Amino acid sequence: MNAVMQWIATMWGYYWGDGFYQYLFLAAALYLLIFRRKEKSTRQILLYSLAVLFLFLCPLTAVIIRACIGDSVYWRILWLLPTAPVIALAGTQFLKARRSRPAKALLLLVFTGVIALSGEDMFRSGNYYLAANYQKVPNEVAHICDVVNAEAEKDGIEQITLAGDETVASYVRVYDASIFMPYGRRKKGALTKASSTLYQAINAEKPKYKRIAKYAKKAGCNFLVAAVPEKRIKRFQEYGFYEIGHAGSYVIFQLEESSIS
Repeated sequence: MNAVMQWIATMWGYYWGDGFYQYLFLAAALYLLIFRRKEKSTRQILLYSLAVLFLFLCPLTAVIIRACIGDSVYWRILWLLPTAPVIALAGTQFLKARRSRPAKALLLLVFTGVIALSGEDMFRSGNYYLAANYQKVPNEVAHICDVVNAEAEKDGIEQITLAGDETVASYVRVYDASIFMPYGRRKKGALTKASSTLYQAINAEKPKYKRIAKYAKKAGCNFLVAAVPEKRIKRFQEYGFYEIGHAGSYVIFQLEESSIS
């Protein structure tokens, strides 16, 4: 139970980040509950908010939802929370109660300033950056595809089959649809049992590099991309994969022609 509660608290932090919108939401909800509780719109929006918070914070529902959608996206349940509507409703109701127009104008400026300063510009938070390619995929993935295509052209390889982790697998064919993959996003369309095993191995929390190389070869991959420490590269060489380049934290490998069976 403690582990579940700690995990819920962590997901809560992922959603709100370093901003103060959670406190604005709480202040707005309290204002509506205390001063506007008799209005229908207040009851509806607060009851809905309470239902979403219950789903998110209750350990039982958290475990069930977590099992259905996974650990990494559980915090997105809070996207259902009407944070902006509650804050907007409380602000407009508060302004409507003021009679003086100058006071309303001043309070509107204050509210606008508080909202603006309570968050962080999403483009400066580090979650978004301008991609250098027109397909708008991560620059690392674009570089991987360019390196692989260049090597394939040089060696006369007509069909490229490339394996990578979830990040790579999600974008490779968006950038270049001519590149084949042994599986798609979230392992969908895995071609063989070896492909399925490879997906699990390359996306494991603590990957075993020898296992990745072994099943990449079994899955018929002539190119492979993995985040590998320098001292572990030899694990791939044992199965015929040699290093042809880097892309950020990724090492790009190509299967030697003599190793293709």
